Amino acid sequence: MDQLISVVIPTYNRKELVLEAIRSVLVQEPKNYEVIVVDDGSSDRTVEYLKSLRLPIQIIAKENGGISSARNAGIKIASGQYIAFLDSDDLWLPGIVKAQLDFLQSHQEIPLVYTDQYIEVKGKRVEKTRLESSNCNLQDKGRFNLPGFIQFTPIHSSTVMVRKSIFDEIGLFNEDLKIHEDTEMWNRISEKYDLGYIDQPLGVFRWEKDPEHVLKSESRRLFVDEGRKYMKIYEERASKRGMTEVERTAIKESYQKIDKLDKLVKLWEKKIVSEVELNKKREEIFT
Repeated sequence: MDQLISVVIPTYNRKELVLEAIRSVLVQEPKNYEVIVVDDGSSDRTVEYLKSLRLPIQIIAKENGGISSARNAGIKIASGQYIAFLDSDDLWLPGIVKAQLDFLQSHQEIPLVYTDQYIEVKGKRVEKTRLESSNCNLQDKGRFNLPGFIQFTPIHSSTVMVRKSIFDEIGLFNEDLKIHEDTEMWNRISEKYDLGYIDQPLGVFRWEKDPEHVLKSESRRLFVDEGRKYMKIYEERASKRGMTEVERTAIKESYQKIDKLDKLVKLWEKKIVSEVELNKKREEIFT
């Protein structure tokens, strides 16, 4: 069968975790996919380890450049008509590829589809799935055209499949963003198109599996700084095409939330508030 889908898995110093992710792809049916693992300059010999296993995958080794550059490297060599993404610390469940492909083939007007997802914390599955936790209405599930600090989306990269042609139209992931790069991409797509979703959990988001996860408490400063960078990109793009009053309000409120988190992070950095208080108050700000 022709390879219709390219599965792009970026990774950095996660040779054991990425193997689990790869195996969750290789059980998918039908076998109309190629697996592209992009090693983003790992120092743990990920490339050598994966090559020794002789798995049916392609491996790209590149200098460290961040998650966007890794995804973009995979996109550029992908031979599939569709591209699916999987973060190297997450898992797919059986049926996700077929469900996504079936959806896109039966909805030619939609360039992106995502599925619901289970969430695991410390190895235990939380009660609600990502979609259930978001409390999104039907419109919110199919559109993501406001800043991510205001419009909470249930989209997660590890549940997304897109038509490869969309990148010819709107460009690749923004390599200037260390985080929020996926949010910025979904914004760009949703400005022009409706998004598709499958209300079924077909993946597992494993928050704590990588102890060096970019959004651990020690990296809240990055969340703030990159948040302002993301907002500037969003604001500039909105201004060029004509900003709505709803967007003006959303942009203002987004900056206010970022500023609140910034003050909170400074208190945490000075050890005035605890990590528990930091996380609790962060949730209050963004819900």
